[in-house]
Formats: sequence, C-alpha cells, structure tokens
Amino acid sequence: MNQPRENRYYEEVHVGDDVPPLHKHLSLPRMMAYGAATWDFIRIHYDTPYALSMGLSAPVVDGQMLGAYLAQLIQDWAGPKAFLCKLSFQNRRMVFAGDSIICQGTVKSTFETQGRHLVECNLWVENHKGEKVVEFATALVNLPSRKDKNS
Repeated sequence: MNQPRENRYYEEVHVGDDVPPLHKHLSLPRMMAYGAATWDFIRIHYDTPYALSMGLSAPVVDGQMLGAYLAQLIQDWAGPKAFLCKLSFQNRRMVFAGDSIICQGTVKSTFETQGRHLVECNLWVENHKGEKVVEFATALVNLPSRKDKNS
C-alpha cells in the first residue's frame, strides 16, 4: 500500500520522474463494495453465475473503479495539498475479479500558468500478466509551490 506523502512541492518534480506504483488485488468483495458505494448494481460486476452465463470467466471490474485507483495513485504521490484538476483514461482490456493490477505513471511536463503550478503525468495500468488494461491516461495536478506563502 502506498503511504501518502506529507506534501510534494512543484519545485521537487521533474519531467521523467516516476510516480511510485500502486498495487491492488481486485477481490469480488472489494468490487461489490465499490459497486455499493457508487450505486452501480450492474450484475456483470458482482454476480459470478450471471457473468459466466454471459461467456465471461468471472465478474468484470467496473472501468470507473480503475479510474478511482488512478486518482488514488496521483493523490498518494502528490500529497494532501495537491489538487487533481483532470484525469482521463481509456480502458483497453477487461479486468476480472481475482486479478491484480499495478497503476503506474511518469511526469510528462511541468508548467506554471495563472498562478498555478501544474504537473501533467502519463499513466497506465497493467494486469498481473503484464498486459496494459488502461493506457493513454493522463492526469493534471496542481501542486503547492515553496514560493507560495500559504503552502
């Protein structure tokens, strides 16, 4: 489990930096808890016999759950004073109950605009087989700056 940093400052971040990976095991109870929390009761996400009857090997992870893990990846790395401005991603393969995933990222660019200190990261998710299940993902995060008096 990633341990959130106290704070990450804009001046500490450089293009090419790695975001420490986030490892998750996608158990059926975890998937059901996510579905309950988001009021998403689509049977394919929690009902094993139903998923099997649809020709799948197990219930399918809700794609938005992978987005939530990408948000966690960035927030854990960026720290509590950061603000995730934008997150986009494309699911490329199905992820099933029982799979394990690794969320990863690198810093693509850093820039300042309108008093904000922004970092853009490229992100992706791989399953336990090493296949990219999410790619073409990006996050834009506003970090505090050591130059700011309120940071």
